[in-house]
Amino acid sequence: MSEMSGTDASGISSEQRGEELNTIRAYMQNSLEEFHVAGAAVAVVKDGEVIFQEGFGVRDMKQGLPVTKDTLFAIGSSTKAFTTMSVAMLVDDGKLDWDTPVASYLPEFKLHDKYASDHATLRDLATHRVGLPRHDMAWYKAPFSREELLQRLVHLPFTKPFRTTFQYQNLMYMTLGCLAGKVSGLGWEDFVKSRIFTPLGMHRSNFSVYESQQDADFAKPYKVVNERIDEMPFANIDAIGPAGSVNSSVAEMAAWVQFHLGEGRSQGNQLVSENNLSQMYNPHIAVLEPTLSDRIMFESYGLGWFTEVYAGHHVVHHGGNIDGFSAIVAMVPKEQLGVVVLTNQQHSVLPRAAAYTIIDTLLGLPTVDWNTIGREYREKIVASMRESTAQKDTDRIANTHPSHGLSDYVGEFEHPGYGEVSIALMDDNLWYIHHSQDKPLVLEHYHYDVFTITVGEGDMTEQLKVQFHTNLRGQLASLHIQFEPMLEPFEFVRKALPPTEGTMETYLGDYDLAGRVITVALRGEHTLVVTVPGQPTYELVAASQREFNIKGLPGFAIEFMVDDEGTCSEVKFKQPNGTFVLKRC
Repeated sequence: MSEMSGTDASGISSEQRGEELNTIRAYMQNSLEEFHVAGAAVAVVKDGEVIFQEGFGVRDMKQGLPVTKDTLFAIGSSTKAFTTMSVAMLVDDGKLDWDTPVASYLPEFKLHDKYASDHATLRDLATHRVGLPRHDMAWYKAPFSREELLQRLVHLPFTKPFRTTFQYQNLMYMTLGCLAGKVSGLGWEDFVKSRIFTPLGMHRSNFSVYESQQDADFAKPYKVVNERIDEMPFANIDAIGPAGSVNSSVAEMAAWVQFHLGEGRSQGNQLVSENNLSQMYNPHIAVLEPTLSDRIMFESYGLGWFTEVYAGHHVVHHGGNIDGFSAIVAMVPKEQLGVVVLTNQQHSVLPRAAAYTIIDTLLGLPTVDWNTIGREYREKIVASMRESTAQKDTDRIANTHPSHGLSDYVGEFEHPGYGEVSIALMDDNLWYIHHSQDKPLVLEHYHYDVFTITVGEGDMTEQLKVQFHTNLRGQLASLHIQFEPMLEPFEFVRKALPPTEGTMETYLGDYDLAGRVITVALRGEHTLVVTVPGQPTYELVAASQREFNIKGLPGFAIEFMVDDEGTCSEVKFKQPNGTFVLKRC
């Protein structure tokens, strides 16, 4: 502030600036109550200075602990800008190039589309234009490492041709993080820490909710159910980290904003080139989705940032949503204005509404009721989800029954990209478990062998259909789930349950087939094999505890018949032209 003039670098008097900040303060206090938000924190940067950083509400409802400027929140997908910044720094170092194919650096990078695998560049991944839909259920709470997720990409189908359409995609940002980590030799986390966090003084910012919970000042995650604020579990998203795992405070995120508005400089050091910084903010692909207001035009995506024309001003921003937290970082570069809003509420409309309200206030723009706009936008999404569920019920056939007893549906089913789905039977109901979800989901019978599961939280829920399929023998061999609305349902194939320890030994021996001896033996410790006179030895692949398919002979199987005493006196030899009973010799 200028002591002589009483104005700041923008020509605003200290009295006027104080009134503006009081307006922001009152807005936040009222909005927390209006949206049932437990807590929030806000930082504002103007002309290189942090002019506002405060906490509102509580970070822990049970203990009544207040939010401060130093409270750690999950920032969700606002993390993506740290990943593109990492790539930009490596481009400046001459170790990467935005327009070189990813496969040149990561030979293990393979997509479902061969052309995209060979030609997708770092810029393509950073701008969500590869052709993949979200495929979020392939990684969300999955027990896979970053490397395992990378290997599974080849099994995820496309919904749009390469480089034609903006489709938000977290796994591509995970891939960029893997790439930055490999090329730097540090790993993504250590690179961000050494090249970004440490120079900017972001010493408490971290990459895991486990680490955040060791801090003295962290926010707990909450959701709203029927206008009631409920605590929810933290989500470990370490594997997808470069797309959304950073945790930080508004005090430290303010330094991140100052660095951006300072054209890549911090404490006199140029940490990234101005050229690479400007590329992040430039439109690369149009976001062809309805905007919140006519005040927003030409919404596009840059490199880790959304970019738009807002009331005649160039605005860049990126939000973040993960279990129990919502956030936004927004900047008006020409006006040297930046805003950070962090909340501990899932799917909250407050961060973006607050960011626009603060921008309007400090740029002297006409007042807009962003809270109402945000609420109505969310209500449209909820209504659309309800309508979609209602439409799915129009083809339901009444008074049908599953084709098998419920116990027959129990098992493990696997997709090479999406991992395992478990079906369990509890309290006369079938239950669905995918990855490490918080609780099993009940399978409600729809018709025939089709069931439904309800996913989501509160009013943001939808129904997914789960269809079981039988093979030619009448066995429930697979299930299908339509995780992506623009794709055919994904097939999860039943996994064979290996025999329990010690049972395979009861199957070993010779069996009589019309005077010929069929021998079942053990190869190694866990593999059964069968030998037929005049033929090679075949490996048996478990289809259930007692039935085994003959590897290399489609339609051929052996079922071991075990009596109540655990003795196997005969087997059923199944083949396309019939089933034959073989007595033990």
